[in-house]
Amino acid sequence: MNIELRHLRYFIAVAEELHFGHAAARLNISQPPLSQQIQILEQQIGARLFARTNRSVSLTEAGRQFLADSRQILSQVDDAAARAARLHHGETGELRIGFTSSAPFIKAVSDTLSTFRRRYPDVHIQTRETNTREQIVPLNEGALDLGLMRNTQLPDTLAWERVLREPLLAMVKGAAARSPAGTGAGAVRVFRSPCGYRAV
Repeated sequence: MNIELRHLRYFIAVAEELHFGHAAARLNISQPPLSQQIQILEQQIGARLFARTNRSVSLTEAGRQFLADSRQILSQVDDAAARAARLHHGETGELRIGFTSSAPFIKAVSDTLSTFRRRYPDVHIQTRETNTREQIVPLNEGALDLGLMRNTQLPDTLAWERVLREPLLAMVKGAAARSPAGTGAGAVRVFRSPCGYRAV
């Protein structure tokens, strides 16, 4: 038995129109080849799907059952193709992210993850808290798809992009830092240092 999807589409068109001429026009083919394909389909199945007279076409009991099954088959094929396309374009599946302990508390990171979840609800996000250096091996081995880490030296096998910079502040009492005269014994000195986050 060699039934192709086009045979099912031909059959469904005739079954819905109950007129070979109308079905042929709907399919943008001529009527004789359509009639021939339906006859071939009936021969392969071993059952009459249509009761034909000079004035009408109707479905047989076998035809009604085959119509329901054909619609289900084509729907499953369409769904399977759509799922494959969504998976290919990253709209479904799983995204495994490694991140440092402070990353979820950075607004830009949390906002981006929230937006991603709203846009791609069928993608399951699996997160793993780990320090920067401990992300490198899982990323290289494919155990992680994405890593959010502090700026560090990375191997050439990983592609990375700096996604944000944030200030890192160190604060000590002014006396301990030998603050200049006039700042007061209880003053606090602040030392600023840029700190970057990378997405790998």
